[in-house]
Formats: sequence, structure tokens, C-alpha cells
Amino acid sequence: MAYPNGALRITRTPGRLNNKNCVGLGGIINKEHLVSACIFAFYIADEEFLPYLPISTSSTDAVPVSYIFKATHIFNCSHYIQIYIGRDPNNDPFLQRAASRADIPLGEGKLAKKNLETLRPHLEDLHRTATPQQSSDESGGNTNIHAFYAWSAGCSHSKILLLVYPAFLRIVITSCNMMDIDTALGDNHWYLHDVPRRATRASRPLAGFEGTLMAHMEALGTPAAFLDSVRGVYLVTSHPGTFAGPKAEQHGLLRLRKIVKHLGLGLGDKSDDGKVRLEVCAASIGNISAQWLNAFYECALGEPEIGFPEDEGDGSGDLVPLIKLFFPTVSDVRAADTDSQEGASNIGCHLRPWATASQAVKEIFHHYRSKDAGRLFHQKLIMAYDPSQPDEVPHYIYVGSANLSRSAWGSVTEDKKRGSEATCHTKLTGVSNFECGVVIPGRLIMGLLEPGTGTWQDGVVPYDQTAEPYDLERDRPWSDPRWVRDYRDDYSD
Repeated sequence: MAYPNGALRITRTPGRLNNKNCVGLGGIINKEHLVSACIFAFYIADEEFLPYLPISTSSTDAVPVSYIFKATHIFNCSHYIQIYIGRDPNNDPFLQRAASRADIPLGEGKLAKKNLETLRPHLEDLHRTATPQQSSDESGGNTNIHAFYAWSAGCSHSKILLLVYPAFLRIVITSCNMMDIDTALGDNHWYLHDVPRRATRASRPLAGFEGTLMAHMEALGTPAAFLDSVRGVYLVTSHPGTFAGPKAEQHGLLRLRKIVKHLGLGLGDKSDDGKVRLEVCAASIGNISAQWLNAFYECALGEPEIGFPEDEGDGSGDLVPLIKLFFPTVSDVRAADTDSQEGASNIGCHLRPWATASQAVKEIFHHYRSKDAGRLFHQKLIMAYDPSQPDEVPHYIYVGSANLSRSAWGSVTEDKKRGSEATCHTKLTGVSNFECGVVIPGRLIMGLLEPGTGTWQDGVVPYDQTAEPYDLERDRPWSDPRWVRDYRDDYSD
């Protein structure tokens, strides 16, 4: 096991080939020794990702076969294993063919839930028996791929790999979609944890990290056959919906608040003394308001009380907390290298019209400058640290799939009917996405980095933290028209 105590890594981009604390998919997936695997991501570029897996057919067990995407992609399959791959159905390469089979017209936007249920068996069958480059339903062999889908299309944003080896389970939670622009060419994070195989099956329900992860994978539609095979590892998840009462603390902002509060960091008091700064980098920025940012800040600090500044009637609803947000301007993207520019369709900002957006909100935006010059990103990073002691490890960090939006984190609203003291009589509303990430306490960070890593900033932060704030008379946040219309991974903001 390479990561028995967990590990935090950044992507091994071209300028980081010899850097410490970097890893690529080739260093994460050892396909020769896999026993089973379950992968879920919003978007999976099969021709780029599947070469990392031992794709085989039942009729050619133990014989090298090609899952034909490109002539160079030959898989050395020494064994026949079961591979479960989940993705947002809107991004499935077989969607058009499945719709043709079922005689269902596909419109623009999200795939309707009822249509997904009709298409599901066709999609599953196509993944087992065909390849995306075939021109018809002609069988390409009975592959060992089992497709699955969450119940709602257009919002399945979690990015998780569960890799089963003979002696351990490798859990990978990441900001990467499974495509080269994220896994090899962009700034992103990996949280990795190897969990040893249990000698006996657990006789009681799983709790903590492991139980929460399995519950989230079940919600994403992971087949029971896989979950049963790996039940034997502080997680922040989101599921679409509104949550009140005890369930309100299971997801989104209120889950984040509960965890940070439990850590006992006293960040609210430290913030009053100027010893906390919240730093955020996200690939998608929702139509955020000062009110929402205040609730986000209170939850991110684990505040014991949650206020509603918009109700105070004194103008405080226009005040924005001390947050530094790193997101590229149009000029930052145009200055990036060619590969990054071509992949910039997967980042964007919904705060528009920009010209009339809140001045206070716009003032938190800072340029994005990768330490690997010319790179962009798909990362989602939250850091709470003491700005007066920048060399000290952060109070905590979050890495995962959740962008800075209501869709990802939800909104905290007053709940006069079912609210509890634990949630300050609030509920979580407006969650549209499935999300998954981890909160890492600061005391653990250095132990999660590769030995020899210089500083925690070297190992955790792939961008220049001193990048200047936007010039609001000149700078605008980047949004690719393709992202806005077709490729976006955040539909609700």
C-alpha cells in the first residue's frame, strides 16, 4: 500500500514532471493487479481514460485485447475483472445510439428523469457489447465494463475512483474529470487513501468516512454488487434536494460547518482577531451574492451561530467576508498555453451580467497564475489559514468536486418548522448537484505530502497566492460560450 495513512497530491503536469508531491493516473492505477474498480466522474473521455484500465472480454480471458479507440491503445489483460463506470448520462458517448434504439428524441439541456430510466438498460447493454466508434449496434465483444448512472442527469458532479487490489482498497477523491486536460495538463488535486482488506466482513453498519463514502456511492447509483465487494475509510458530500432537521447536516454547507465545528479550531474567534483568511479556487463560480458568501463563510469557519444579514435592514447584506477567490480573467486564459486554452471550456463564471454585479462581490476575485506557467485548472480548493503566519500549515483545507455555487453547496435558509438547535434552526435548500470532497485538518497536512516536499504550499497550492486582484475597470472573469451552453457541469446557477 502506497498511501496507508492517506495522501494529498497535485497533478503531474508537464512542468512538474520531476516535482515532489505530484502524481498522474499512471501512478494511481496499477491495472495489472486490479481485482475490481468503480469510477465515477461527470465527464469521462473514454479514449484517454480507459487505457489505464484492464478492459477485456469474457471470450478472450487472459488474452490481450483492444478496446478499439485508437490503434495504439492495446490493453495487456492478464485477468478478467469487473469494472464499474458511472458518469453523467448527458456525457455518455452512447447516448445518441441508446436514444435511437428506444426511439426517444433528445432535446437540449438535461436528460429527463423518465427518459433516463428508459435509456438506462440500452446504455448498459451498449457499454457491455459495443464500442463508441462502431457505426451500428454490431457487437464488439462482451466487455467487462458495467455502466451506471445517478438518478438525475446534468448534476452528477462527484469524481471518485475506488480501486480494489488483493490486499487493499484505494480510494481516490479528486477535482479531475477523467480526461487529459484535467488529469495530465491542468492544476488539480488528488486525495488518495489505501484501506487494508478486512479479515472478516463487518457485522455492524459502517460509520465515519467509510460509511459516508459508501452511502454517497450508493446514491450515485453504484451497483450493489460492487458495494458489497468493498465494504470492508471526514467526507463532505452533496445530493440534489432540500434537507431539514437532522438530515440538514449531512450535506453541503451545513455538513462543512458541522465538520469544521467538530474540529474545535475556534475559527470564529480567530477571524475576529484577524487570524483567519479563507482562500478559494474553483472552476465554476455561481451567481453568488454577498448574502450567500456570508453564509458560506460562517459555515466554512464552523461558526456556532448562523446569521441572516439580509434581514437586518442596515445594509449589512452588502458586506462581503474576507475571502480571496482565484479565478482566471479573459486575459489569463488567452495567455495560457494552447492545450489549456482548448480545455478552458470546462471553467466559467455565472456572475453576470458582470458589469452590474455587486462591487463588493467582484472585489474578492484574483487572477489565476499557475506555478506551472501557462496551465489552467479544474480544481476546487478551500483553505482557511492565518495570514499573519503564512508559513504555518492551514487550519484546514478542502479538496474535491464542489465549486463555489449554490448548486454545489446549497443555501442556508431559516427553518421555523423543523429546524434544530444544531443547525441554528436552518435548513439546506437549492442543492442541485452530487458532490464529493474531503476536509483535511491542518495538523495532518504535512504527513499527507510526499517526503522531500519543500513546504506545504509547494505540495498543496498549484497557483501563485500573491496574484493581484482584478482591475474592475478592465478585467472580466472567463466564460467559454461552449461551457455556458453545452459543456457546463453546473446547470442551476
